[in-house]
Amino acid sequence: MKVTSVQARCLTIPIKFPFTEKSRTEGMLLVRVETDSGNIGFGISRDTERYAVRESINRDIAPFLLGKDPICTEKIWEDACWEIGMSYMSKGGAIGRAIGAVDQALWDIKGKALGEPIYRLLGGASTGSVGAYTTFGFNVYSLEELVALAHQMVRDGHDPLKYQAVAANRGQDISVDVERIKAVREAIGDKTRLIVDCNGKFDFTHAREFLRRIEPYHITCVDHPVHVRDVRLMAELRRCTEIPLAARASGENQWDNREMVISGAVDILHANVLDAGGFTECLKVAHLAELFHLPLATGGGWYLQNGQLIAGVRNGWLTEFHLLRERIYEVIYVDPPVARNGRLPLPNGPGFGLTLNEDAIEEYTEH
Repeated sequence: MKVTSVQARCLTIPIKFPFTEKSRTEGMLLVRVETDSGNIGFGISRDTERYAVRESINRDIAPFLLGKDPICTEKIWEDACWEIGMSYMSKGGAIGRAIGAVDQALWDIKGKALGEPIYRLLGGASTGSVGAYTTFGFNVYSLEELVALAHQMVRDGHDPLKYQAVAANRGQDISVDVERIKAVREAIGDKTRLIVDCNGKFDFTHAREFLRRIEPYHITCVDHPVHVRDVRLMAELRRCTEIPLAARASGENQWDNREMVISGAVDILHANVLDAGGFTECLKVAHLAELFHLPLATGGGWYLQNGQLIAGVRNGWLTEFHLLRERIYEVIYVDPPVARNGRLPLPNGPGFGLTLNEDAIEEYTEH
C-alpha cells in the first residue's frame, strides 16, 4: 500500500455557544491522505497557525509522503522530523502541527487497512468508552448565565466539569474568577468534580494566591496555572498548593515534556494529538508519564481524536469534552458520539470510525 495523494484545506465554521445566542466562527484544518488500496485517512488541526500548517502539508509534507507505506507510521514520523523540520525536534509549532495532522490520517488508514479502531492499535487499554470531563465555563457568560449553565450540566449528567478562567485585567485580578468558581461550586454541589483551566494566564504571584483562595472549593485539579515555558515556576507552584496541577510543555513534544516531568512540575501530564506530533509522538509522551507514575489527560478539546489516545494507553485518565468542539463535530461528521455521565463512547469502526459530512466540508472550506 502506497500514499498517492495528500491535500490539506482550511475551514471556517460558525458555532453557537450553548444555552445562549452568542456565536462566533472558528477555523480548523482538514487533511486527506489517499492510497492506492482505496483506503483514505483524515486528520485535523486547530485554528492556531492553520494557514502555515496547510502550506507546510501541501508544499513540504505531501511530496515527501507520496509513495510511502502509510502503515510505517514510526518511520514516516521520524523521517519527517529530520527531513522537513529539524526545529520541530525541540520547538513544535506549525511544522509539528502539520506532522501531527498527517500522522492522524496515517493511523486512520492503518486502522482501516487492518479493520481495527485506532485506540486498539495504540494498545487498547480501554474498550468502548473513556472518561471525559466537560468544558463549559466560558468567559462569554455572565455570572448568572454561568450558574444556570452549571445547573444544566449537572442535570445532564456531566461530571467532571471544567471551568475556564477569565483572568480579568490580563491576569492581575483574580477576584472575578474566585467569585465565579465559588458560584459554580455552590450550583453543582460537593459531589460533582470541578477542574479549573487557567490557560497559562497568571504570573507566579497571582497564580499562587489564586490557588490559595480556591482551595476551599474542592478542586480536582488546575490546568496550566502559569505559562508552561517556565517549568521552574510550575515546579515551585506545585510545592505551594495541595491542589493537583496539570499541564503539557509549551513545545508539546516529548523532549519538552520530559523536562516538565523530571522537574516535578505536574501531578497530571497533558497531551494533545493535534499539537504534539500526532499519535506517534503522543504515545511517547504517554509512556514517559507512565514511567513516573503520572496519569495522562488531554486538553484543547478535539475529543474524537484525543479520546483514541486516552483509550489506547494504560495511564489514560480523562479526555476533554469541549462544548464548542462538539458544535464543530456536529458540522463536519455524521452522527458523532457525545459524552454523557462522564464517559465518551468511542466508535467501533476501523480507524477513527467516523463519517465525514462531505457537503458541509465543501460548504465551509475557505477558497
